[in-house]
Amino acid sequence: MRSDVPIVNPRASVGKGVRVKALILNGAVALRDMADAVEGELAAQLATRGHFVTRHDLAALEIPDCKGDFGCWTVTPGVCVQPGPHRDVARDLIQSDVVAWLTPVTFGGYSSALKRLLDHCIPLVSPWFAKVDGETHHVPRYERFPSLLAVGLIERPEASAARVFGRLVCRNALNMYAPRFASPVVTRGELPELGIRVASWLDELTTSRPPRAAVDPLDLGGRPDLPAVTPRRGLLLVGSPRGSVSVSAAIAKHLADLLTARGLTVATEWIHRRLREDPELSGLGADLRDADVVALATPLYVDSLPGPVTKALELLAQDGKVASSRPRFLAMVNCGFPEAVHTDTALAICRQFAAPANLEWIGGLGIGGGGMIEGEPLAKLGGRARSVTRALALTADAIVQGRLVPEEAQRLVRKLPIPALLYRVFGDWGFRQEAKKHGTRKRLGDRPYAAP
Repeated sequence: MRSDVPIVNPRASVGKGVRVKALILNGAVALRDMADAVEGELAAQLATRGHFVTRHDLAALEIPDCKGDFGCWTVTPGVCVQPGPHRDVARDLIQSDVVAWLTPVTFGGYSSALKRLLDHCIPLVSPWFAKVDGETHHVPRYERFPSLLAVGLIERPEASAARVFGRLVCRNALNMYAPRFASPVVTRGELPELGIRVASWLDELTTSRPPRAAVDPLDLGGRPDLPAVTPRRGLLLVGSPRGSVSVSAAIAKHLADLLTARGLTVATEWIHRRLREDPELSGLGADLRDADVVALATPLYVDSLPGPVTKALELLAQDGKVASSRPRFLAMVNCGFPEAVHTDTALAICRQFAAPANLEWIGGLGIGGGGMIEGEPLAKLGGRARSVTRALALTADAIVQGRLVPEEAQRLVRKLPIPALLYRVFGDWGFRQEAKKHGTRKRLGDRPYAAP
């Protein structure tokens, strides 16, 4: 669903004869009344300030799940390989001057409706690596990107969730080259003053500075006084859509083998497959109730968890999905950047998810350099995966002893076996080779959504 609000003051624009374009993406299913109220007020105030406003109701759009195969870079450069309304939304986003995202704060992250759309925004940057603010990021595909206003909706104040939300928005703004950004969180009790709030958000966005990578670390640790409990049954959840060739599958398989060798009965489930077979995940909820320890192995998509994984967490956190046995829960998040710090926000979201799902968070592993272990069993990779396999062995020992994920494992898994510069060189070469197979090597820099 799409609607447009015409400019109220056509003279209030950037540059002579240029319209100031604003895009509102409503990603709410839960807290829909709050989102609609914010959307209406925001659209009205943007129009008053001279913006031509376009709106998309993401919950009403049939957006497919991202395949995670990077076809939008090497097969159809700059455009998702899958047809659907997300292509139009991506075009509207890059052609806007300001974009606003409205979403319930979901464990510190976005709703699955918004996240499913954002997963399709990676073709707005190019596959090439570059060092930005001390970290590896992708080179921008377009000359300009919109400023970002991400509004989090929440029933009542939750400081920890709001902090994770702010970090996620900052990371998105950094990777999407937003010149300015703001990440306000509004509670239901603040709705009577919504007009004042929206005006302050827009003023903040106008005066804000570009995002920076250097920020205070997030709390990713488990409860230190957690009593030791010997587990008998383990459940591995795989969050990648790419099947057995994915990094997540390799990590899950290796940990499952380690736990089985230590006497646990281990089952593995694929989140994408279970969502297709059981959209409410009632069966997976029963599996969680029967497990003593649950481990999620997932890739990082657009600084967070993939849309379907977010959807699974939303469903599993509903009342009655997990019993009072409080299974232990850990997450292993891998990314294609050499620095594991990119995974911290996703790990923090998993930590936030544990409490409402009645799980006991025991820690997480953030793994950088995923491109070095893709498609291969870890045991066959030798030095390329030595730090990861050692970290998983330490983690398996801790699990069977009922302890938290060891700090040594967290440190080891963040250690890349080659310099980050060399990783970037190999990564760029790999994308060139993949594009060569599809005959698109000369089109990798295409800008299909450039404004006419």
